[in-house]
Amino acid sequence: MKGLRKYLSPFTPDQSGAVSVLFHYGGMLIIMDAGGCVGNICGYDEPRWDKKKSAIFSAALRDLDAILGRDELLIQKTKEALGDIDAKFVGLIGTPVPAVIATDYRALKRLMETDYEVPVVPVETNGIDMYDEGVSKAFLQILKNYLYEEGGSGARFIANGSLEQKAISLEELGKLGKLGDLGKIDKSNASERVGVLGFTPLDTPGSGDYEDMVTALREQGVDNPVIYGMNDTLEDVAAAAHVDRNIVVSPGGVKPARWLRDKYGVQYEICYPLPQERSDGFAHKVMEHEPKKVLIVHQQVLANSLRDVILEASKDKSLERVDVASWFMMSKEVRHENDTKLNEEDELMKLVDAEGYDMVIGDPLIKRALPGWKGTFLSLPHFAISASLYSSSSDEEYWQKAGDEVK
Repeated sequence: MKGLRKYLSPFTPDQSGAVSVLFHYGGMLIIMDAGGCVGNICGYDEPRWDKKKSAIFSAALRDLDAILGRDELLIQKTKEALGDIDAKFVGLIGTPVPAVIATDYRALKRLMETDYEVPVVPVETNGIDMYDEGVSKAFLQILKNYLYEEGGSGARFIANGSLEQKAISLEELGKLGKLGDLGKIDKSNASERVGVLGFTPLDTPGSGDYEDMVTALREQGVDNPVIYGMNDTLEDVAAAAHVDRNIVVSPGGVKPARWLRDKYGVQYEICYPLPQERSDGFAHKVMEHEPKKVLIVHQQVLANSLRDVILEASKDKSLERVDVASWFMMSKEVRHENDTKLNEEDELMKLVDAEGYDMVIGDPLIKRALPGWKGTFLSLPHFAISASLYSSSSDEEYWQKAGDEVK
């Protein structure tokens, strides 16, 4: 039956993915709901909520407010809240309510920016799609609003200190030092600068800890990467067209990276860099069980990198193949022949039985969806599936658990 869940809890929705991207930037995020969605986002879907500050509000839409489209009430409440909060921008995050009544986000953006003189970043999520759709939309929106070349309200605010429709000279910005560490526009005179797209706590190790990513890239000769949504600033976003290349670490980062490549020539690669120590430790745990057929169930990019690690460690072993499956986005660019896009809960059991996998690697909660299966299940927690049930507060803690057998 479509949508039936007997073993798994609901996965993190797109609105939470959007919040995860914008959480770090110092904006005031307004969830366009009646009050329930914001509770789920802060209570279950955002692992940084109890550790770091971020201004997240509910629009508190009442039935008649939503039905009659009383946008002036939302605009007035937001203006009052801005009087108490030093917000760099206002983020509007969609839920099922505005999706059903066809809220005009572009009109709201124009009205709010005229009234507040603060950039407004609308993300048209619907509360129904998966979190990675929200991640993708949020990255695209913040790039389109803040990239200097796009001339959006965010770019004008950084360049001019206001939303005034004034031309932005990239050469002048370079002289003023407003292009991050690049200084001049001429890339030939700049040291390599690498951006990381798609990194959020929802599908990466450590619930927001990015030290392993920095370490892995340093091992590859990359210093001081710009990890968008984690260790960057809005000025870094504004200069995103001037990095030398991007590394996409989750499917949610593919569309923004492709947009930057097609419009501004910034090349990208899709992979999840891992420190050698983590790779070796995980491969050792897997190969101890001498598997024949392995299925990794996680976000596609991390799963692909772990597949490469396992295959490299199994050259002298009897391992036949390692495949990837996911309920989330599966980019065609890095999808292998036997990889599978899952839609329903029971499709996992059917896949495992049909292909004869003797090892499954995934979030521990997934094991409940394999009743009667006699193979080996190894832990690889995925926050978007099990939230805080199996989460870790650091990369170190995550990899201590990853690869352990789930009984």
